[in-house]
Amino acid sequence: MAIITWKKIYETGIVALDNEHQGLISQINKLYEAIRDKHEEEGLEATLTMLESYTVNHFQHEEKLMAEYHYPGLADHQKSHQELIDAVQDLKQRASSGKDELARELLKLLRVWVLEHILDVDKKYGAFLESRGGRFIS
Repeated sequence: MAIITWKKIYETGIVALDNEHQGLISQINKLYEAIRDKHEEEGLEATLTMLESYTVNHFQHEEKLMAEYHYPGLADHQKSHQELIDAVQDLKQRASSGKDELARELLKLLRVWVLEHILDVDKKYGAFLESRGGRFIS
């Protein structure tokens, strides 16, 4: 059972970025299942590893497109990306020192990220890029 199911409401309107967001939601669901099945440590490690790559590649992809299309909210968007990068790095450091409950903390952080960042912040750039013919840009 998934904790988050991809819905049309999550779509930014930019197909390539929506596909990347779906990958994040898939990883969130894997983390949830690991916690449910009492495999928090493995789920935490796998999710932190995925996020290291995701926060570099996906955020660069978004920011590159925003810059190319002269999105006026780019600087603020970069700040919100940095906040997630910092939170992930903090969790990674804490995980290396054996803190408990980090998997649940990460799950909560990512759920909030999807529900607030993608549904609010990302949808704004999606509408902006789409209005400039960017739906199928990659």
